[in-house]
Order: sequence, then structure tokens, then C-alpha cells
Amino acid sequence: MNHQREVYPSAPLVSVAFELRHPQSETLSPRQRAIFKELLSNELPVMRSQQVSSQTIEFGPSGAVPTVQTEESPKYFDRKTTVAASLLSSSTIVETTQYPGWEDFSELLLKVCEARNEVSPIDGIERVGLRYIDEIRIPDTENPEWSEYLVPSLLGPHVENAQDLPLNQWQGVAVFGPERGRSLVMRHATGEGFAVNPNGELRRKSPAYPGKFFLLDLDSFWVPESGVPVFSLDLLKETSEALHAPVREMFEQCITDRLRNEVLRK
Repeated sequence: MNHQREVYPSAPLVSVAFELRHPQSETLSPRQRAIFKELLSNELPVMRSQQVSSQTIEFGPSGAVPTVQTEESPKYFDRKTTVAASLLSSSTIVETTQYPGWEDFSELLLKVCEARNEVSPIDGIERVGLRYIDEIRIPDTENPEWSEYLVPSLLGPHVENAQDLPLNQWQGVAVFGPERGRSLVMRHATGEGFAVNPNGELRRKSPAYPGKFFLLDLDSFWVPESGVPVFSLDLLKETSEALHAPVREMFEQCITDRLRNEVLRK
């Protein structure tokens, strides 16, 4: 079977985010916010204000001094609060906790970026990123035997003499690229509880239950090798398609048929 096109009824995907990073611009005016809301009235009709904090390092006579800056910006939601778009001064973000599939999601992110550019022109593209977070859980199993569900390369170190201590937690990072500006970072780890807050702004799939899970966090991104390309929807579409292509392939290569048959296809 072609796993690339299969839609799993019980997919472990809990969060998908797209980010377009661009040169800094002025905070959107009330009129610009209203125009954007009108352009996305069918998809994201609910507007809220948010405070976003970031830390910068300033160097002075006494050395490096961290400075926290807070930015007020608009955030737009669908009525089910499962999708949101944030318009920050230096980035445009689209995120969802109930992923509709790549075709629908890519259509939305392009529409958001087109509207953002219409209300306040984007001066260029500095980075494009896609991030997929999976919480793999085995129902009715308190202590999953992960070797039955995941490929060996994700299962942590195995040493002969560990003083009879079992390996209970591990984490790892793999970096692929860069190649022509594209990179893919995969983080994986055992966990308990949640990797994505079930009480966050966006409503997760129901039910969201705690317990042991295995995290797969795939961050696929592109950074121009030189300069800042002019913003265009064609470039954004081409780039996002190229970033999405290895994500599903990587996920499929990490899991076993037992996970597919006993969990994902249920």
C-alpha cells in the first residue's frame, strides 16, 4: 500500500504549524486588521489580540544583557478554535490542532499570506518552515514496548552492563541538510502527559488523555542561501510543497506495520 496517500483514522498528529518569516514591518493598524478579517471572513472570522514576548541580547559596558520585548498583534481563529493565524511584525504563522490534510492546509496558508501581503506588503522571504508534532500513544497499554511500534534507530542506546537498570527515558535529535537552503530536523523522545498543551488556545482532538507517549517532532524549513528573495505566492507555494514532501516519508520510515494496523488504522 502507498502509505504516502493513506489517511489514518487515528493519526497521532497533534499540531501542525507554518511560518513565513519576513523583514520586520509596522504593527498592523486597526483598519488593516479589519481588512484582513474581512478577506478571511469564511475561514478565520474571530479576531483576538495577543501579547508575544521575545528575548534579545544587548551588549554594553557590563557585557551581554538580555532584554525581553513584548509585541501586541492580532490572531485570527476559526469558529471551532482549531485553526489560527498570527500576524506578527516579522512573521506570519498558521497553526492547527486538527490537521485537514496537506491540500486544504496549504491552500489556507497561501490565502493567509496573500491577504497579509495585501493589507501590508511583505518586503521579502527570510525563512519558510513547516512543523509537525506527533504524540504516538498505545491505547490500553501502561508501559508500551516501543520496539514493537518504532524502528530501532529511535529506541535509544543499548548497553550490556547498565547495572540492571532499565532504559525508561531517552531523546534524540537528527539534522538533515542543509541542501539548497532546505533542512529537516527530527526530534524524538519518550514522554508522559502531553507534548502539546491540551488546554491551549486551540482545541485538540477529543479525547486528549494523559499517559506515556512517543514524540516525533519534524521541523522542515528553508532559508535563502543568499539575499532576501522578493515575496511571491509562486515561490511560497513551491517552497512549502518541497518542505512538506519529506515529512510524511520520514514519519512512515519511523513506524512499524504493527503501529499502523493496531493503532493508526483503528
